[in-house]
Amino acid sequence: VRKATRFSTLVSACSTSTVDWQSGMEESGEASDSDCDGSLVGQVWPLSQQPRGSRQVQDALEAAPSDAAREALAEELHGYVTKAMRCPHANHVLQKCIAVMRPESLQFIVDELSAREGLVVQAAKHRYACRVVQHTLSKCSASQTAGLVEALLRDATALASHTIGHYVLEQLFELGTEEQRYRLVRNVERNMHSIGLSTPSGGVIRTVLGSAAPEDKIWIARAVLQHPEVLLFLATQPRGNHAVLLVLQTLQDSELSRARGLLLQHMDRLRSSKFGSVVAKHLVLAVELGA
Repeated sequence: VRKATRFSTLVSACSTSTVDWQSGMEESGEASDSDCDGSLVGQVWPLSQQPRGSRQVQDALEAAPSDAAREALAEELHGYVTKAMRCPHANHVLQKCIAVMRPESLQFIVDELSAREGLVVQAAKHRYACRVVQHTLSKCSASQTAGLVEALLRDATALASHTIGHYVLEQLFELGTEEQRYRLVRNVERNMHSIGLSTPSGGVIRTVLGSAAPEDKIWIARAVLQHPEVLLFLATQPRGNHAVLLVLQTLQDSELSRARGLLLQHMDRLRSSKFGSVVAKHLVLAVELGA
C-alpha cells in the first residue's frame, strides 16, 4: 500500500498503458513529471516474470518522464534482485533499470548482490545473471562496486576458467582501477597452468595481453611460455589462438625463438585445427620473411 501511495503522489494523470502515455506525449508535445503508467502499480514484479509483461515493464521504465517515476517502478523490485537476475524475463527488466536509471538509484542491486558471500560470483557464472553483473560494473561508480569487485577478484582463477564467468572477468580488467587490474594480471600469471588449460581462458589471456601495461604483457607472455602445453593448447582454441599471436608479438629474441620452436614442432596439429591454422599461417609467414 505504501508503495502504491508513494507512486500515486508522483502522478496526477495516469494513462492505462505505455502506448496511451506515448500517444499523449505526441499530442501535447511534452509531459510533466506527473505523467506515468499507473496500471503497473503493484504489478511490476509479477509482470517482470512473464515474457510480455517483462517487455511492458521495460517500456514503462524507458518512457517514464522522470527519475522519480523510474525509481518508483524499480522500488517494486527491491528484495527480488536475486530471483530476477536468474529469470529469463525479469533479468531484462533489471538490465533496463541499469540502462535508464542513475547510478545512485541502482544501489539496491549492488546491495542485494553483496547480501550473501559468494553471491556475485555465482551470478557471474549464470547465463542470465552475468549480464546484470556486467552492466552493474559498467554503470555504477568504483566506490559503489568495490565490494563486488573484491569478491570477484578473490575467485578470479575459477572465473577465468568458467564458460560464462570469464566474460565478467574480462570486463573487470577493462573497467577496473589500476590496482584491480594489477591484481588480476598477477593472478593470471601465477595460475597460468591451471587457467591456461581451459578453453574460456583464451579470452582472458587475450584481453590482458591486448590492453595491459607493457611490463604486465611480458609477465603474462613469459608465464605462457613456461608451460609449453598451455602454449600449444591455447593455439588450438577459439580466442586462445589470438592470445598466442599476442604472446609471439610480445616476446623478443631468445624467448620468441623458443616459443616459435615449440609451436613449429606441432605444425601438423596446428594445421588440422580450425583455430590452430591461424597460428600455423603466422609461423610460416614469419619463417618466410625471416622475422
